[in-house]
Amino acid sequence: MTGRSRIRSLAAIVTMIGVVGLVFGLTGPLLNLLLERQGLSGRAIGLNGAMTALGALVFTPFIPSIAVRVGPFRLLFGTLAATALILVLFKALDDYRIWLILRFMMGVCVVVPFLISEIWINQIATPQNRGRLLGIYAACISTGFGLGPLLMRFTGVGGWTPFLCAAGLVTIAMMAIAMAREDRPYLDRHGHKSPWPYIKGSPIAILAGLMYGAIETGIFGLLPVYGVRSGFSETTAATQLTVIAAGNILLQYPVGWLADKTEPRRVLMLCAVIGVLGGACLPALKDTLFMWPVLFIWGGTITGMYTVALTMLGHRYSGLALASANAALILAYNTGAMGGPPVLGQAMDLIDPDGLVYGLAGFFLVFVIANIAAATLGRRSAQRPTDTGAA
Repeated sequence: MTGRSRIRSLAAIVTMIGVVGLVFGLTGPLLNLLLERQGLSGRAIGLNGAMTALGALVFTPFIPSIAVRVGPFRLLFGTLAATALILVLFKALDDYRIWLILRFMMGVCVVVPFLISEIWINQIATPQNRGRLLGIYAACISTGFGLGPLLMRFTGVGGWTPFLCAAGLVTIAMMAIAMAREDRPYLDRHGHKSPWPYIKGSPIAILAGLMYGAIETGIFGLLPVYGVRSGFSETTAATQLTVIAAGNILLQYPVGWLADKTEPRRVLMLCAVIGVLGGACLPALKDTLFMWPVLFIWGGTITGMYTVALTMLGHRYSGLALASANAALILAYNTGAMGGPPVLGQAMDLIDPDGLVYGLAGFFLVFVIANIAAATLGRRSAQRPTDTGAA
């Protein structure tokens, strides 16, 4: 692949994934607000929203084999077209039970752009710049997610406008990848089509995805509640989330650069240790100005775990094996996204409100302990043949 085609592919990927993140960031709050207007319970609204993650979980294991059969580019283009149609159907078929099905299908469709784009960007990356390119990729996703809710200021919540706007944005994403169709991603047939072997083969990277899913969804779902319960105004609580989002965006390139310059596993450990310290210190700092830089660095730490996990998989696998390993990572993310918020919500109820940040620190601590344990076992395994020979 020439330098020009690499730049064209990278531009197409980040444009497409940024737009998909924007649409996802818009539709989640939009649909929940519309359900709230209908007077539904929080449990019913939560169940409706969980169908997206469920759809992703159910469909992800099949993506590598389908992508090999029909081609990753065709699969990507087709699921984007289906996403645009689903967005219009939300408004045309305004019924809670139908929305359960549509949100499930949304999860099925929206997981494909993430998986294919991660494979694609790993294919155009080199070992020297993979971390930085994936840092740009992660920053574009975070930017889309962060700007999505702001679109409602312009589209409003009622009427057709937000749905047509979202469908139009998906069309822009399709146009972006069409411009790079000559440099489309490819998949060879070497490796397992199932993601399950790669959970065992790359446990630390997959665990990072699990923790990232639990921590990210827990923070973006519950931090505003934590802020209000801590005595802050709703505006200040929302600002806390904005500062974390800024860290998500601005620190991904430095994290990726560090992963390029040193062992990625060490960078994962650094992110996790900062996560532990941030969660442990935040209750004591929330009435001081130091809270804001801690939240900013914390935000970069959270997304940095996913960036570095992708880098590790890209270094180790290629082709079909990379697709299946990425599928394992996405499965882990969605598992964490479904399980993390209930655990963190329970922690906040038990220790009100600081149980949330203590619980988040606990998730990071689990990862630190697992990383140390895996490194220790790895060293022992490496030494065993030598010890046996010496004996």
